[in-house]
Amino acid sequence: MSDISHFKGISVVDGTIKADISFDRFSKQFQEAQDWLGHQVLEDCKPVMPLKSGTLQQKASVEQGGRYVVFPGPESRFLYMGKVMVDPDTGSPWAKPGAIKVLTDRDLIYGRPEATSHWFDEAKARNGEYWIKRVKEIGGGG
Repeated sequence: MSDISHFKGISVVDGTIKADISFDRFSKQFQEAQDWLGHQVLEDCKPVMPLKSGTLQQKASVEQGGRYVVFPGPESRFLYMGKVMVDPDTGSPWAKPGAIKVLTDRDLIYGRPEATSHWFDEAKARNGEYWIKRVKEIGGGG
């Protein structure tokens, strides 16, 4: 049964409908598009990621057929957020084992000039339209 909400001058009927639709014939195209997107997002993030030793880029991966782009490790979060984190007791970026660091309002300074925090957002701003175009082409809708 639908939910009905009444307001002054209007009633809203909130209903649902269930339809079983098979997209099996499109699944290969959709999976190829998803896989391409995940790998392309990772590649487009790399030029704007911090690069000191290359470990961050080497550890980054695409998981579950392109559904997730993973930047593992606590240093990834720290670098992505772009703020200095310190030991709350000492105020130092070097923390004793087991200490939970806290954010400061100070921006990180990256050694790589093109590096930025929130590198996914930067990669998306630069390449998002291309990503959409290619996903549509690969998925069969463009």
